Amino acid sequence: MKTSRVFILLMILGLTFTAAALADDAQKKRHPSYNMTGRDAAQNPTSTLNPNFVEAPEARLSESGFWRSSYINESLVGLAVGDIDRDGQNEVVYASAKNIYVGRVVGEKLQQLPKYTVQGISIFSLDAFDLTGDGRMEIICSAQDDKKNASSIILSFNGSAITPLAERISWYLRVVGPEGSRFLAGQKPGTSKNTFYSGNVMRMSYSGGKVSSQGQVGLPSFVNLFNFTMGRIGSGGLQMTAAIKFPSEHIFLFEGNNQAWENKEEYGGTMNYIEPVTSGSDNPPREYLPARILLADIDGDGQNELIVAKNDRGGVAFMSKLRAFSGGAIQAFKYSNMSLSPFFRTRSLPGPGVDYALADFNNNGTMDLVVAVVTEQKSGLMIEGRSVIIAYELSAPNRE
Repeated sequence: MKTSRVFILLMILGLTFTAAALADDAQKKRHPSYNMTGRDAAQNPTSTLNPNFVEAPEARLSESGFWRSSYINESLVGLAVGDIDRDGQNEVVYASAKNIYVGRVVGEKLQQLPKYTVQGISIFSLDAFDLTGDGRMEIICSAQDDKKNASSIILSFNGSAITPLAERISWYLRVVGPEGSRFLAGQKPGTSKNTFYSGNVMRMSYSGGKVSSQGQVGLPSFVNLFNFTMGRIGSGGLQMTAAIKFPSEHIFLFEGNNQAWENKEEYGGTMNYIEPVTSGSDNPPREYLPARILLADIDGDGQNELIVAKNDRGGVAFMSKLRAFSGGAIQAFKYSNMSLSPFFRTRSLPGPGVDYALADFNNNGTMDLVVAVVTEQKSGLMIEGRSVIIAYELSAPNRE
């Protein structure tokens, strides 16, 4: 009797071990996603659609706080947001090489207001800034004429029409600095076939339809009008200059003329470029311009962050005359311990982010990050390109 009981017990134990071994063997043969435990399982949960699917992290991201326009059938070169008709509401200004548009968000749609077409020049940068202190922002465009001379333009919008205030300005113009300390800067174009700029970056003023220089902006030697911003940054509130140097497209930080930091990645790259004055050459050099560099307190903690574009270069990285980008993102950095640390990065964009602004673009009382994205690049005379404007609502916990 005892022998029978021992035999039965051994049989039960044998079957148990066999079942466990078979289960373990089956587990090993299953797709690796079934075997995730701990951190992997938490980061890659099984999809509710099917247990064989591993849910991508992007699938759990919300579409709330995100807006996009309809497609714009041109390659945009610039974007600005501000009250340009003094009605107490912000408008969205955007430009291609030949056209300047004013729009307003009504409901969920970008309603195009008037358009202004330039003649004999090509625009490559756009700003909106109150030049006269009357509460109305003017539209400021840097441009070159057919001979590559500077031929910038300042315009006004009265609520129904865009009209030029000053044309054929022989300076390149740009608005730099964080909110509260922004200023109009200018620089003269180069005077030979191998130079893009001449003279120093200057503070500029506007009056009576004319711009004039008001003194030099103290900057490191390689810095030009379009590759820098300056202001206080980080917890210490240091006054610094941030610049992106072509062709490396690395970010540099300077305290005065002393280099404080350099990163080793490419940032800011766009398709926008300038060429030196016409020299009779069929193959003039180009200087590609970085996307705008912003200093702003995004999260309401009293410290300015640095915001730049991180555009993904296509397969032509070593060809200086030709550029293509497969996508991009907008990247923000905080400054601490004498270096920049990543703060946030947008989801991948469907093309390069060529310009962006921090403003309440839809007048709902909340700050937004607004980005002009080129989804199809201009190519030759037949393809004008295609763009879209994207906005991310910022809900910073510390923002009043």
